[in-house]
Amino acid sequence: MATPAQLMHAISSLTGVPLPTIVVIDRELLEGNLRTKGGRGLSAAQMTPLDAARILTAVLASAQANTSVEAVERYAKTRLDGAQSNYKAFFTTKLDDLASLPERHSFVDALAALILSASTGSLAKLAEKSEDGGMPHIEVFAFTRATRGRLRISGLPHGRTGILEYVDAHSDMKQARGESGGRKRKTSIAEGNGDLEQSRRLTERTIIPIAKLLAQRKQNEPA
Repeated sequence: MATPAQLMHAISSLTGVPLPTIVVIDRELLEGNLRTKGGRGLSAAQMTPLDAARILTAVLASAQANTSVEAVERYAKTRLDGAQSNYKAFFTTKLDDLASLPERHSFVDALAALILSASTGSLAKLAEKSEDGGMPHIEVFAFTRATRGRLRISGLPHGRTGILEYVDAHSDMKQARGESGGRKRKTSIAEGNGDLEQSRRLTERTIIPIAKLLAQRKQNEPA
C-alpha cells in the first residue's frame, strides 16, 4: 500500500501531470468522499487499488482538475459494452480477477481490478511465470467529456487480447427529429458545450509501477 502523498507523487512522475494538479484532484476526490480518509504521519490513509483507479480515472476523464468528482462519478455509471468487448480472453488465460468482474460493473471497477491484478493477483502471477518476466501490454483509454472507456490487454498467452469497452449506462446520445424532411439524427447531450473533445490514454508504464507501489508494504510486512 501507499500513503496519499506517495501515490500522488508516483502518479505525477509517471503520467507527467504536474504534482499541484494531482494534489487538487486528490483533494477534490477526498472532499467528494471518493478517496480513503485518514490522518497524517503514521495514521495516514493507506491507498487502495480503488483509490488509485479513481485518481487515474480523473486524470483520464477530466479536462480540468476541479471537475474530477464529476468525471469519476460519470465513469462509475458506465457499463460493459458486450458487443465491443472480448471478455473470453480473460477466462482462457486464467486472469481470474478480471474474468470474475460482476455483470453490472463499471470502468472504474475494472480499472481497480486491473491494478489489483497487476499488484498481487493473476496478472502479477502471469508475469512471474513468463520466461522473461514481462508484463502484457496494457492500454487504458477514456474521453474527457463524452463517456466511453476501454481497457485493453494484449500479448497474453497464445497471442490473445482482452478488451473491455464501457459506455454510459444511460446513453449520452438521444434521437432528435431533424429540421428538414422529418429525418432523425443522433444529438449529443454535450452539443451545447463546444466542439472540442479529448481522449487520453495510459499504458503499463503507469499501471504496473502504481500496482507495485500498492503491493510494496504488504510484501514487506512479516508473515
